Amino acid sequence: MQTKLLRVLQEREIQRVGGEETKKVDVRVVCATHRDLKAEVAAGRFREDLYYRLHVVPLTVPPLRERPEDIGTLARHFIAKHSRRINPTIRDVTPAAVSALCRYAWPGNVRELENAIEQSLVFAEGAALDEKDLPAFLQSAQARAAMTQGALPIPHGDRPLPDILEDLERQLIERAYEKAKKVKTETARLLGIKTSALYYKLEKYGFIQKGEPPEEEAT
Repeated sequence: MQTKLLRVLQEREIQRVGGEETKKVDVRVVCATHRDLKAEVAAGRFREDLYYRLHVVPLTVPPLRERPEDIGTLARHFIAKHSRRINPTIRDVTPAAVSALCRYAWPGNVRELENAIEQSLVFAEGAALDEKDLPAFLQSAQARAAMTQGALPIPHGDRPLPDILEDLERQLIERAYEKAKKVKTETARLLGIKTSALYYKLEKYGFIQKGEPPEEEAT
């Protein structure tokens, strides 16, 4: 594929799949990647001649963790984008929430931030997204950072981790179930899981009786 693309860039011509006629093209190519192409060239996975054909006007976008000043603006953009569908009452984000967002490293960059805002909108109340509305991993980001730096001791609790995670899952499902007014298809949508998986978890945590028929079959 790299060889074919190189030919398009050098000769400015293509041959359609299954065709025999060569056609001249006049196009401008824009490429994007999250990989270090110089390293890919050095490893022999990317053609050097193709690299220099593409590397005409390079634009480097730093990862989100290196531009925290953009996080508040992006958060407001995603609130405007998704609030009408998920939670129309939310129209802004509080300074405390922005600070919590800025403390996180965002390994998934802008897409991960958008997903976190969507999750937060499910349960948020009031007119602005607050720190308490953010997913748990964001609310504890500062504490985790302190632990990594040795500033806080790792707590020794009496409950094993699986029990703690199971309790958090039960609480999340309960909140979504109540917000959806116990409509299971809507609950599954809010949680981002399949309806069949939701039925299993509702039975597991005792929210419905085992073997309860699906909504379309219930009377």
